[in-house]
Amino acid sequence: MWKLGCVVGLLALVSGCGGSDGEATSPATELRVSMVGAYDAYPHQDGLTGQTAREVSAGVRSLELIDDAGGVWTVLDASPANVSVSYTDAQPTTLAIIGPSQVRPGHYVKARLVQDWSRFEVDATLHQASTATPGRLRALMATSDAAQVDGQTLKQGHFRHVFVGAGADRSWEGAFPVPKHSSTAEAEAFDESGRWAVYFPIDLQVPAGATGTLSLRVNLDQAFRWSDLGSPGYSSGAYDIAPPLYEPVEQFGGNRFDLEIVTR
Repeated sequence: MWKLGCVVGLLALVSGCGGSDGEATSPATELRVSMVGAYDAYPHQDGLTGQTAREVSAGVRSLELIDDAGGVWTVLDASPANVSVSYTDAQPTTLAIIGPSQVRPGHYVKARLVQDWSRFEVDATLHQASTATPGRLRALMATSDAAQVDGQTLKQGHFRHVFVGAGADRSWEGAFPVPKHSSTAEAEAFDESGRWAVYFPIDLQVPAGATGTLSLRVNLDQAFRWSDLGSPGYSSGAYDIAPPLYEPVEQFGGNRFDLEIVTR
């Protein structure tokens, strides 16, 4: 079966603040928040098989930073909508522009984001009868209830899969149960009343009235990870599928999250 890992995307417009993917109107007097995918080698030690997914994106509903006293800074709350964020763009994406008066100072030790959906593409081998066809599997999955994507509102667990291979193009749609808890190398996620909440550790000191940049790098090296089943005809190191059966996906999400503030 397909197990859900925590695929993560990040921020967007902050309540009460303007923001876009373009240039900040006053970069010297505001805090620019940006996000980018990172693909430097990550030392996986879980015994699983992995590959680096392509065309990774996610819909993010909210993001909070939690300080060492339990206080919360809500950086984003896009409910009931979400913001589509790409991890594969070469340049960082500007996600929010925060005025100095809206910066909440403190020492932040944890982040919580609510993800509505994820989309990605991986190499896969489709098994039908006695044939095995290598190709590409494109996946979309709603991780939270009322996920808005592609002009539709999807229930939690709803998925769409498209396989493209030589003479074997196929597509499937349905629903998988979302686990109450899952984890990646340096993050974990919980189903909180229909909202898929991802938690990861940070070590961030934010001064009052900070201006400059707040940058988040999400490491995705070999982050799509599964258990090879060794079934007849399956290949070790390949992601084998025979819908409705799939080799179990044990993780798909950021391996590590590096959040850094540079003030000026």
